[in-house]
Amino acid sequence: MPRPPSFERAEVIERATEVFWQRGYRGTSVSDLVQATGLKPGSLYAAFGSKKGVFLEVLRAYQTDSAERLRESLREADSPLEAIRGFFLALVDETLDDPRHRGCLMVNAMLEYSQHDPDVQGELVGGLRRIESLFGRALRRASANGELDPRLDADATAAFLVNNLWGIRVICRGRPSREAVEGIVRTVLAALAASADQRGSMRRM
Repeated sequence: MPRPPSFERAEVIERATEVFWQRGYRGTSVSDLVQATGLKPGSLYAAFGSKKGVFLEVLRAYQTDSAERLRESLREADSPLEAIRGFFLALVDETLDDPRHRGCLMVNAMLEYSQHDPDVQGELVGGLRRIESLFGRALRRASANGELDPRLDADATAAFLVNNLWGIRVICRGRPSREAVEGIVRTVLAALAASADQRGSMRRM
């Protein structure tokens, strides 16, 4: 049986995302996916091979969307540092304002399933590296613009940002107050502000 057209496949992935996001991988059955997507079991298996096949494609699409949103915000911003700050604060809003309290799909997958499956772990690590690479480019651009100390290790700082990004997402699973999470974000970004201040001090010497 031929695979569905690409636009139909994208719609199937979108519907499957909602199921996995709400129920988790282990809590989602093939019957749940059949009901949500409208595909018959045979068509689902023909298109994706297995439940895990659907899940891997869901993770890939979710991470691609996250990276594209970050890339777009960095592209449009005059200040890379302000773009990074805006990305973190938007993440807080998106997570805490979700009435269903689903958390981050990537974090949920990492905590629930990745340690048991190298394919899922590979997808998640690939997504993290993509975000880390975008942060690294933004930090190098900020150094070139004079916003950061040029001696700053952009790659190490990008890894620092990604690690804290995931930490914030994990913390948000416990439904903390907005003030508490925003305080964490301010503390994380203070490292960048300190480097920017140091750069300004060097210029005045």
